[in-house]
Amino acid sequence: MNALLLYVFLDVIAFSSIIIAVLPFHVMFLGAGPFIVTLYISIFSFIQFFVSPYLGKLSDKFGRKPMLLSSSCADFVSHLIMAFANTLPLVLISRVVAGCFSCNLSVGSAYISDITNENERTKYIGRYNSAYSLGFALGPIVGGYLAGNNPLEPNYFASGIFAASINFINIFILFFLLKKTKKVAVKFKSTNYVKQIYEIITKKEVSYLFYLYFLINFVFSGLNGIFALWSEKVFNWGPQQIGTLMCFVGILLAFHQSISINFFVKKFKEKMTALISIFFIFIGIFLLTITKTYILLSCAVFFCTFGIGMFNPTINSLISQKINKDQTGSALSINQSALSISRFSGQPFSGLFFQTFSYNAPLYIGLCLLGITQILYAKKLANKID
Repeated sequence: MNALLLYVFLDVIAFSSIIIAVLPFHVMFLGAGPFIVTLYISIFSFIQFFVSPYLGKLSDKFGRKPMLLSSSCADFVSHLIMAFANTLPLVLISRVVAGCFSCNLSVGSAYISDITNENERTKYIGRYNSAYSLGFALGPIVGGYLAGNNPLEPNYFASGIFAASINFINIFILFFLLKKTKKVAVKFKSTNYVKQIYEIITKKEVSYLFYLYFLINFVFSGLNGIFALWSEKVFNWGPQQIGTLMCFVGILLAFHQSISINFFVKKFKEKMTALISIFFIFIGIFLLTITKTYILLSCAVFFCTFGIGMFNPTINSLISQKINKDQTGSALSINQSALSISRFSGQPFSGLFFQTFSYNAPLYIGLCLLGITQILYAKKLANKID
């Protein structure tokens, strides 16, 4: 477990040092506008939608460790390309390479499912997500520092080399320190896999969880997609300032996923915790719409991280509890595909509204969607029995 936590911590440092603090400014430096910026951010998720279920199924058949190794190798190549990317097509290629092989979150969650029992699963998934969030705290501030504070001329070479170096270290950690888990006896036949996916997503016990996961992350991904642009408009921030704030975000996420989630799940159980989480995200986005000071911004970030920090691991835990053991990797990867759909649709959606109307327009749309979602799923999540 410790090797896995170290791996995901470093993996997210590499990823977040580029994507969160540098990529938006890198793409704008090469001539892109807000809508194109969000398209480049979301292309990774677009590819993940198609490949993630297959990567999860391969992890069921061949084991979690080989798939995590392939993911780290792809990230190494991707970030190396990005370090030298002085044209938009090169940036696009780097994101495509990463998108085709990345499976750290879903396969890592499946690894935890392999080595824990049902009663401990939410706790350990929370720790896994906490390690993810700690990496998210450190990565942007390092990437932002390396890229500089000028939004018009980011030093993307330094941040790209840093990220690739971290990925190189991770390959050794996975190869030498991560223990193999038992392979699940499943048959992988591409002709039947679409049917297998359909069987999983139409199961009454879990189908609504996939849809709910998509809707909430559609809103939150839209916020992530335009946040650097929004911050530049409201506070005139560059990569360094974004990186510093994202460090604060990562610390809060780690706290909520390791401490807050245990309290809420113990007191309210998983489904009610998910409902409470949605409400917190609503409060956070509302505060962003009226933010003009750092105090209001801090409060908004606190509620947003509180909500999403508890929501995602709780939904993953619910799915793993309600699905057959030999379908765990596939089910969590399907959920990862739902996350991918939310990102590659939510981020450009927000970018379009940001560019066409105003910097707060995506936030208003998000509040409407969150309100509708709470109404639609309140009864389902409030029930203790499906």
